[in-house]
Amino acid sequence: MTEQRRRRKIRGTVDNKVLDGYFPPSFPGYLIAEEVKALVGTLRISVEELMEKLLPIAASRAIVPISGFKVGAVCRGESGSLYFGANLEFPGEALQNTVHAEQAAIANAISYGETGIRAITISAAPCGGCRQFMNELRNAEKLKIQVPKVGSFLLGNLLPSSFGPGNLGRGERLMDPQDHPLQLVKHSNDKLVLKALEAASSSYAPYSSCYSAVALEIGQGYIFTGTYAENAAYNNSLLPHQAALAVLIMRAYLFSDIKRAVFVQAERAKIDLASVTRQAFLSLTQAPLEIALATLSAE
Repeated sequence: MTEQRRRRKIRGTVDNKVLDGYFPPSFPGYLIAEEVKALVGTLRISVEELMEKLLPIAASRAIVPISGFKVGAVCRGESGSLYFGANLEFPGEALQNTVHAEQAAIANAISYGETGIRAITISAAPCGGCRQFMNELRNAEKLKIQVPKVGSFLLGNLLPSSFGPGNLGRGERLMDPQDHPLQLVKHSNDKLVLKALEAASSSYAPYSSCYSAVALEIGQGYIFTGTYAENAAYNNSLLPHQAALAVLIMRAYLFSDIKRAVFVQAERAKIDLASVTRQAFLSLTQAPLEIALATLSAE
């Protein structure tokens, strides 16, 4: 399903130089709820103020060789934990492959098993596509969005007369628990393949049934996964490889750290993501991409 949440010991006390010493370059892109509580108490600020203070750290992970415009995002999960996101651009690839900071933050939260987002703070106003992407969340109209020096808004106010899952007759929402009974067409005991299968089983694809995910292996046995996140507006969906790469970067690793990649997809779905996934990896890394098909056990 999702990467198990790591427990990290809170590193003592901090002062208003939080940006200077508390977050080393290897900071893994999230704060557990206990750390959030400690920081808020020590700095004597609100959670919203803390999220704004953390934006430069999130934005420092941005990869923007095309625009040069770095955006950071910090979202607060239902657990109270905070998850960082930044925009990622891929030179030589279509602009549609770009991952926006809001998408990266939500993909990061999903990888840790969060089942909802309470609020998100962004260093720049969300574009229309990101508003549509966030509209897939449950109770999206009540999602709090904060933009420094601009103000705080509800997504419902930023996206009037919105189009969402309900318009297509769907009751489920992005980040609702998913458990699709997928089985590999070709049996495998490979750990990375099984991790990708597990992630695909928890992916969100209510419109195409193309349950899919990417698992990345880097040195020292670390594995990161990214799951497909469809959107009622279709073009605003976050592809598995985009989610996986966002998680990788938010964990303070580089594309060059990827040793292996596995893509698992449900066969006989209404769409096929294999070719776009293969092309993305060919342009970003020399690591081999393995593709495995799965079938729903109920079939």
